[in-house]
Amino acid sequence: MRRISIVSICSVKRIVAVATVSTMFLFSWAHAQTVTPKAPAAAAQANTTPSMGEIPPALIAQLALTAEQKARLDAAHDARRIMWSANRKSRLAEYSGLTELLNKNAFDPREAVALRKKTRAMMDARIDAVQEKWLAFWDTLNEGQRKVLVAYMKEQHIKQGAASEARGRAKVASDLEAERTAKDPNKTK
Repeated sequence: MRRISIVSICSVKRIVAVATVSTMFLFSWAHAQTVTPKAPAAAAQANTTPSMGEIPPALIAQLALTAEQKARLDAAHDARRIMWSANRKSRLAEYSGLTELLNKNAFDPREAVALRKKTRAMMDARIDAVQEKWLAFWDTLNEGQRKVLVAYMKEQHIKQGAASEARGRAKVASDLEAERTAKDPNKTK
């Protein structure tokens, strides 16, 4: 019975992680490659794989964005970049704060919980700001552009889901093997 609850908790954590990544991808996918590149750079960019939150230059070209749409995309891209940097700094500050709390003679876990809540609230506010920028960009797209974008997002969602499922299966198999190894008296360590 204990094993089932551990797998269930791990599964829930994975689902939450996938949902978070999917949401971030959904709301930040179009934040890259917004300036029309010069001819030599365009050839180099065509061969690069976009990073998280970016869409391929070919897809951006297919969307044929107007100047207003490009400006909105730039704003959303900048907001995402600022958010990631600020969130990284927030996590470092939280770690430092927790280190200080743990070094106190009288550690109170309520202080650690309050610190975590404060960090999460700041990060959530930043995520909301990025989502608003993305939605402002989305609102400028016409129906054809939205269809192209949604088709790409569906494709990426399926790829991410398959990769996550494969990682989950590998983790479960690894855990089961470790459990079998621990129980097998004939195995040497």
